[in-house]
Amino acid sequence: MLRAMKSPLLQCLLLGLTLLISLQSPAVGAEAESYKGKVVVIPVGEEDLIARARFEFMSRTLERCSQEGAEAVIFDLDTPGGLLWDTVDLMMNDLQKLKPRSFAFVNKRALSAGAMIAVATDGIYMAPTSTAGAATPIYGNAQEMGEAERAKMNSATMGMARAVAKRKGHDPRVIEAMIDMSRELKVGDLELDTKESILTLDAQEAVLKLDNGKPVFAKGIVDTLEEIKKAEGLKGSLVTAEPTGFESIAIWVTKYAALLILIGVAGGYLEMQTPGFGIPGFVSIAAFSLFFFGHYVAGSLVGQETAAVAALFVIGIILLIMELAVFPGLLVPGILGFLLVMVALVYTMSAWEMPPLPGTTPGEGESGNGFDIQIYAIGLRNFALGILGAGVVILAVFRFLPQTGPFQKLVLASAIDGGDALPKRQIVQVGDVGQTCSALRPYGTVQFGEERLEAMVEGGYLLNGTAVKVREIQGPKIIVEPLA
Repeated sequence: MLRAMKSPLLQCLLLGLTLLISLQSPAVGAEAESYKGKVVVIPVGEEDLIARARFEFMSRTLERCSQEGAEAVIFDLDTPGGLLWDTVDLMMNDLQKLKPRSFAFVNKRALSAGAMIAVATDGIYMAPTSTAGAATPIYGNAQEMGEAERAKMNSATMGMARAVAKRKGHDPRVIEAMIDMSRELKVGDLELDTKESILTLDAQEAVLKLDNGKPVFAKGIVDTLEEIKKAEGLKGSLVTAEPTGFESIAIWVTKYAALLILIGVAGGYLEMQTPGFGIPGFVSIAAFSLFFFGHYVAGSLVGQETAAVAALFVIGIILLIMELAVFPGLLVPGILGFLLVMVALVYTMSAWEMPPLPGTTPGEGESGNGFDIQIYAIGLRNFALGILGAGVVILAVFRFLPQTGPFQKLVLASAIDGGDALPKRQIVQVGDVGQTCSALRPYGTVQFGEERLEAMVEGGYLLNGTAVKVREIQGPKIIVEPLA
């Protein structure tokens, strides 16, 4: 096992995991720049509104702006939308508690959730070629929703958006037309939206004046953030809010969850195939620890959920170890363990994509049966990718890499008893008969006469005491099969 721990390739894998995290994450203990008197810019990009960790970062940033005395906050928006419930929490709680003035710069796109964030600010500006609108909430597959469910969803969303728009001085009819297809909007004789469409505005339409004198959506068209500062009389310097420390780790983990599952599963399986405890096991523990820690920081696990998910995961791992090491072939512990691990990982990666509607609870599908598979789509996708990727890695290790230098030491050392340094092909030949001295999963020890040698079985495992014969010898690798 000491030789296995010195495997250059495994050391590179561990180093690579560490470097990936360090490159994506600033130092955890780094001191953040003060926002006092500054104009803080919060970028909202392509994937930012689909990651709960990013919402947690924006919430903490807004709180810092209030505590440290920032002059203003500008959301730099280029987003197709994202999670509704988290967006509603941001616009109805965090932005309403914000002490500095807030602005939205629609820098290309503020669609769906992006448009809702914009109307929760004190002022909106648009880039010359930008668009905003199309804020109809979609939950799961919109084509499967009944009229009653869609009406409840739109009504609840419009009520929240309307209240925020009124408080911030925006005309609520505009955000209503962006949410509900049955609304229409006109500016004089110009029809911006009909009852057959959802309102989406370009920059020129957004700055038109309504009958009450208010702009349709935006106060003006600008090219840069500096122009917003000038228009609003802001004096502070621009500073872009960046995640630091644990926030960066949480964002990285939620983005690359499938990769961490791949590393954790592959490392755990490889560890089970070698005696003792070495780098594969350490890498597996590190990957899963980072997975759960990152999602906890991101807000995916709160309160008693954390203990429950941890218990499910640990019990599942114990059952899998029992299947592989104690009761090979029994299947029941393995199946139960796999299901428990899957539930723990998928639940951790899942988040509600909308607020509960009147008369329903989170996770309740259209049929009212209390379960909607769409909620867990991202978690199931990441889990499937991680398992498939781990399978490919494991197959590559055992089928191709054992014949290379580093993996000869990991998966197939020379004779256990030492002594004679003769090549194995001179000790045993194809057709020789022996008996397993340990379980082969797929590697283990086989007694050939007076010699104990490491061997492997392909396509399964063998119990201790099984009679076997040598089927093939590939360099240092002895492949056996059960004696018929």
